[in-house]
Amino acid sequence: MGNTTPENLYQLLLAEIEPPLIEEILKRTGGNQSRAAGMLGITRNTLRSKMQRYSINAKPGKTSCLPD
Repeated sequence: MGNTTPENLYQLLLAEIEPPLIEEILKRTGGNQSRAAGMLGITRNTLRSKMQRYSINAKPGKTSCLPD
């Protein structure tokens, strides 16, 4: 970053950390979104919104980000 002030640092960090975290939790729950949401401490609707935002598939063994 040097001497520049970072902008949107929080959003940049979330965009890097959230997708793999959600994918791993979905793998561990066998794709069960209710259990995954509980483990993450968020509602199922919030989880589904994040999955849609990051193009994450909930099916076990197929939980990966899809290219744009």
